[in-house]
Amino acid sequence: MAFLRPKKTYPRPAPRSKAPPAGGVEDAEKPAPLKANPLGTFFAVLGLAATAYTMQGPTPSRLAAYAGIGVGISLAATVLMDLRAGVRNLIRADVMALAAFYFLTLVEFFFPQETFDAIITIGSTRNALEIVLIGFAGLLIGRHLLRPKAHPFPNLFQRAIPGGWLVVIFWSAALIGYAHILIAVNFNLVEMVEEMMGPRFSQPWMRGRLGDWKALLIELGMFLFLLPPLAGIVLARRDRFNKAQLVSMLLMLAFTFFYSFTSGTRNLFAAHLVTFVIGFAFAAPAHLRRQVIIISVLGAFGLLASTVVMLRFRTIGLTNWIEGRDDQRKEMGEESLFVDYNLYAIAMLSEVFPARTPHLGWEVPYLALIRPIPRALWPDKPEGLTESIEDSLGVEGLTIAASFAGEAYMAGGRWAVLVAGLFFGALTGWWNRLSSPRNSELGILIYASGFFAAVITMRSLFVFTTALLPTVAALIIGTFAVRKLGAQAKRMLMRPQRFAGRDRPAPRSKR
Repeated sequence: MAFLRPKKTYPRPAPRSKAPPAGGVEDAEKPAPLKANPLGTFFAVLGLAATAYTMQGPTPSRLAAYAGIGVGISLAATVLMDLRAGVRNLIRADVMALAAFYFLTLVEFFFPQETFDAIITIGSTRNALEIVLIGFAGLLIGRHLLRPKAHPFPNLFQRAIPGGWLVVIFWSAALIGYAHILIAVNFNLVEMVEEMMGPRFSQPWMRGRLGDWKALLIELGMFLFLLPPLAGIVLARRDRFNKAQLVSMLLMLAFTFFYSFTSGTRNLFAAHLVTFVIGFAFAAPAHLRRQVIIISVLGAFGLLASTVVMLRFRTIGLTNWIEGRDDQRKEMGEESLFVDYNLYAIAMLSEVFPARTPHLGWEVPYLALIRPIPRALWPDKPEGLTESIEDSLGVEGLTIAASFAGEAYMAGGRWAVLVAGLFFGALTGWWNRLSSPRNSELGILIYASGFFAAVITMRSLFVFTTALLPTVAALIIGTFAVRKLGAQAKRMLMRPQRFAGRDRPAPRSKR
């Protein structure tokens, strides 16, 4: 048990308190909530409207690049306005969602895209860009819709827990998250690493299309999304942990990054990287501000580099790519930056719906809502959309991404895109209110885990409910820990009263 024993710390003299501001002590202690500047949102939406009205270009890719510049300037305007409240005010779920949506739809068109120009028309590209701009407007406006007056979970987020408990939570999440992989390779660690470096979707722990009882164990792999933010918290507050705890947890973090990187799934690696940076940034004391900047810059560089490198080896495996065994033709994106061509998918969907296929209506949000329910518990669970993205585009054997905007357009056209943008914008704006300097390590963990859902939902709204599972798990674990701490404190308070009478002499009786 020595491994779980937290590092001994010695109390430091309290710093001299400074005079409170004119507002009084209560105003000085009340932390400023993270929120978007309404004026910045106004300028951003105005910029989107101007971009939609003026966008032009001789080719589809140049038209998309023009829109990318306009949207980039619009987002920069709101970021600059938010920056007036400090750098910390930019570490918000809505900012990450906007950045992810921008990266998935427009960033790649700042580079030559000859393949894109050959497979799409300017008219279809314009339709797709208008849909994307509506999605951006919904995200920007929606983040101002929900404004809770008070923190909804103050006791859970702000109750400090022992450092040893964080270690237990970390290793429990690692054991549960990697369980299905270890079972698939009969606990052979060498084979596990070799399989990870193989071609994408060739690993023995991959689930089938419909899933069975084994899929229940595979879904528990979502616990791995708690490891990066928790490791970031531990690294930022490393004075609370001994060297054995710190080194072992960082090694597990490195292995988790290796796992997500070799998977070839870029949104998985990006989610791990983002939540690690968020956990470290919010847990770091003021004197580690320079380290926060360094880790943030390295994280951004790693995210951009992985976008290119992971695309090159994911179909053949990291081992074959390192050894130069790629005899296939270069994929599009190796000669230029390729993200996902979400804009192409959205453009094709705008031609199919509703001209050839009626909008799917409530079928889209319904399937997104029931997705986390295991098929083993619901054998008659719907298998998918009556008209999937792949069916609409006439492709087989591939998984096409269209972002939340494209999927919302399938449901109900441009109005559905606006509603979806407002919905996700409102949720991310509300989530920002859970951030507070008073949050404990547990509160920071729960808050940082929510960024996974904010980022990955931009790629597909169907993964939204599933992406919430790590956060729900953290909430349940945190509630249990806080209740246990409360019961323990109550027992300690009752103990002196129970034995107080034994240490005192009995009072003399009065005659």
